[in-house]
Amino acid sequence: MHLFAMASPENSTLIEAPASNAVAAYETLGYVEAHDDVLDLDYAFVAYKETSRATGEWRVRIRSSRTGGAVLEPLLMAYNARVAWGEGRTWFSWGYTLEPQAGDPRLIQFRVYVRDGQPTEVEMLVRLRRADHSAGEMRTARFAWPHEESAGSRAA
Repeated sequence: MHLFAMASPENSTLIEAPASNAVAAYETLGYVEAHDDVLDLDYAFVAYKETSRATGEWRVRIRSSRTGGAVLEPLLMAYNARVAWGEGRTWFSWGYTLEPQAGDPRLIQFRVYVRDGQPTEVEMLVRLRRADHSAGEMRTARFAWPHEESAGSRAA
């Protein structure tokens, strides 16, 4: 099951995109959170588009309440999308990653999806642990790769 939550007045969030200011505009693209029962900790991830008001240059940032995140620069993502597509892959991971290992099923991954050699979507995947150390529920947030125009969000 894939769950998705966006910041709204009805649900409190553990982490939010910065507020826009005179230097940069920020647009929330996605939000996902999960609970690790073993550590009894909540983890949250927010993805947002950051646009310089001076130059119009933009990037996507993923911030985490407890781990590393990611910075997705458009030119670098375009290059990696071409490479991935050329290798027959439909996505590549970027930024902080926590891969499952023997005895630890946790997964934190940021995926950039590719079609025709171009980035098309970004997905934040988070699976933590139940109290018995088994894999918890997979939670995801997936959104369209922004272009020069404003990008929206959608559930996965």
